[in-house]
Order: sequence, then structure tokens, then C-alpha cells
Amino acid sequence: MKVFKTVLKVMLVLLGVIVLIMAAILLFLRFFPSVGNVPDEREQKLLGEQSEQYDAGTFHNENSVSTMTGGERYSGERKTPKIKLPAQTPTLLADPGEGELTFTWLGHSSFLLQIGGKTVLVDPVLSERSSPVGFAGPKRFSELPLKADELPDMDVVFISHDHYDHLDWKTVRTIKDRVGAFVVPLGMDSILKGWGIPEEKILSLNWWESLEFDSLQFTLTPSQHFSGRNPLKANSTLWGGIYISSASHRVYYTGDGGYYDIFETVRERLGAPDLMIAECGQYDPAWSQIHMFPEQTVQAGLDAGALWLIPVHWGAFCICNHAWDDSIRRVTSAAEAEGLPIATPRIGQTVKYSQIAEYHEPWWKDYE
Repeated sequence: MKVFKTVLKVMLVLLGVIVLIMAAILLFLRFFPSVGNVPDEREQKLLGEQSEQYDAGTFHNENSVSTMTGGERYSGERKTPKIKLPAQTPTLLADPGEGELTFTWLGHSSFLLQIGGKTVLVDPVLSERSSPVGFAGPKRFSELPLKADELPDMDVVFISHDHYDHLDWKTVRTIKDRVGAFVVPLGMDSILKGWGIPEEKILSLNWWESLEFDSLQFTLTPSQHFSGRNPLKANSTLWGGIYISSASHRVYYTGDGGYYDIFETVRERLGAPDLMIAECGQYDPAWSQIHMFPEQTVQAGLDAGALWLIPVHWGAFCICNHAWDDSIRRVTSAAEAEGLPIATPRIGQTVKYSQIAEYHEPWWKDYE
């Protein structure tokens, strides 16, 4: 009887600890600012009126998609380089002309475009971790070419979706007063407004919806992915890529997503891009429908009719099981085999589109 009482007490203590942990997690997800808000009931009603992809409080892909497909996972070897990858200092144009196009990769999926006389920042994550907190989560294994407070004034910031490796609270909080407008998929305005960004600076788009910003046109393109900063409220916001047109150039950024016939459709509806910036990394057989494998990235470029391809979504954070350089090795090999022009700039290197053929050095081989 005495043993039974002791066991019962231990079980009650463990249950109490579990309850406290669960309560702490729920409070964190509800109130910690970096997690962000989700659309409330009024906003959900509006989303249902705006998008055919929105139903019963969540967004859906065009096809039936499984986030986890049950495939055998990669081994997880060499997921990070032996030393920290270096970064160059960007050489941005002080006064980009209307006909100029430059691309500056900041690591992973963060990059700066100077196009049509404007400066556009995409998927801003300039913290040391891809995480809601600064002490845990995937740590950056490359240097930062610029800190958030060193970025130039930006005409537009585009955010493809709300995952932590594409949208960082600390970065947005640092730059928000130097941004002309935030262009985001539907529902993400709830996050940005909760972070103190004025509603009039937030321009929300549905798939295939376009807006004019001075000399530029932005069109949100579909992708096969998902969203959710709060695991209890997944797919509350939309996701997608962006097609940017100026008088002189067309740039297509795919955002995250699995391979399907969307890239042919982009070409048919918007035209073949001069530059396609495509997801290439963080893939695995276990989630094969929501991220492209490198060979699929090349096929996507061919489908879209891209004149040049630059692969991103690698080189900064490890949120996968493949080797850190597997994606760039495979995508360059596939592009060469298929005859698709590909540029592979170093982190921080500013690429002038007029000289893009010069940026094909296999620099990653120095850090095996």
C-alpha cells in the first residue's frame, strides 16, 4: 500500500509537470510576439470572400498535397560545413537606373533586387537563427553580408510565406520604418499589423492578383506549399511566389514549394522571365510534395522558359537531412546537362544582370 501511494504521488507530480509545460507552450504560442497573430473571425470571413483557396479557416493548395509523404529520409551526414561560410560585402548601386537589374544573395532565401530604379528585399531573415527565439532552432552556418540595420532604404519588401526561415520578427522590427511597402500573400497582414506595421503600408495579394508600385508590377504566383508559425494554426495564411516586371526586365521568384505544372502556367500567363530565382534546398523524400529536388528546380526553370536561373534556399540554415552542398552540386550538374544557364553567386555578391554569365564559379568546393 505504501509503495502504491508513492507511485501515485510520483505520477501526480509528473502529470503536474506535464500540465505546466503544456500551459507554458500554449501561452508562448499565444503571446510571444515573434510567433505572430493569425486572422481573427472578421478577417477570416474576408479571406473566404477573396480566395477560392480558403475554406473552413485554412488555405489549400491547387492539388491534394501531403506535407509528410512517408518516404525514407536522407542520412543526415554533412548537414553543415566544417567552417563558417564567408560572405562578401555587397556592392549595391547607389542610384540604380530604370534599366538596371542587380541581384544580391544574403543567404538562404533572403536577397535584394535593384530593378526598375527600385530596391526590393525578399524574405528577410538576417538573424543568427531561423526560430521564434534566439537561443534555439537552426543556427546560421554562414556569415551575414549585411546586418538588418545596415540594409539600404527599401521601396518594397516581399514575403513569400510566414515560415521562420522566410520571415523573421527581429529583422522586420529593425527595418520596418525604412520600407515603403510590404507585399505579402493574403492573411499575412495580421502578422505584420501585430508587429506595429501600419495597415496602409501592407499590400496583400491573392494568387494571380497584381498590383502596380510606381515603375514595377508585382504578381503573386501559386506554389505547392503550406504555412504556419503556430503549429496549432497551420495554413491560416497564404503562400506563393512573386513575378516582378519592370519596363526592362522580368524576375520570377518561386518561393517554397513542390514541383508541378505551375511553372508552365506562369510562362503562359506572365511570360518567360529574364531571371528565375528558385527554391533549391531543404528537400527530402519524406516531404517530397512541398519542396523541389534540385533536378526538379532545373525542370521548373525550363518549364518557365527562364533565360537565367539562380538557386536559393540553401547556404545558411540546415532544416533538412541532406548534405549542405548537395543541392548546389546537383542543380549545377542538372542545369549543365539540360543546357539551362545558371548563375551561382557567393553570399553577399552583387550580380549585375548585364554581366550574369560571369557568376558561375563553384566556390562551395573550397569548403568541403
